[in-house]
Amino acid sequence: MSVAQRSAKRSTCPPAPSGIVVSFDKVAYFPSRGRMSALARLCPAVGDTDYDAVGWQAPGHKFPFVGAILVAIHSGAQPDTVPADEPDMWTAAGDSVRLPDGRLLPRTLGEMRTFGKTLVDNNEGGDDWDGPSARSCRFPEILFNLDGTNLPKTLPDSARVTSIEINVRRRETIASYCRP
Repeated sequence: MSVAQRSAKRSTCPPAPSGIVVSFDKVAYFPSRGRMSALARLCPAVGDTDYDAVGWQAPGHKFPFVGAILVAIHSGAQPDTVPADEPDMWTAAGDSVRLPDGRLLPRTLGEMRTFGKTLVDNNEGGDDWDGPSARSCRFPEILFNLDGTNLPKTLPDSARVTSIEINVRRRETIASYCRP
């Protein structure tokens, strides 16, 4: 291998030995609350990006993998105790993203419902609306973003799961909904 080849920036992150598993504490091989500089050292293909939510944007670091894109974001929405160089949120998209139990990210709302009790936001739109989403009692810390384009207010099981988000500073809970 030539010096130029060794010094050229990789186009993707090194493979994750256990797969691209996304959980509250770990995202692929990244500690979910690690410093951005430490995360960047683990993947030379890191790039800057913006997380765009309706009404605001936040800086992020994009980590491209074969079959997945992971983004570490510092939203600024957390208390001042979270340093600016640490993520408070991650997003993940792609056909190689896995859930904490190792199964692949579901492709549809219907597939997600097979996990058990599922809470779905209606497809109603409005100001500062990022689109429909859902949470599962099995993985309450994960927000599943859905594509509601050209679909009715009550989403059918065919609604596509487009990505997931995890707030890694505050474990989300839907305990009252998930009680038996």
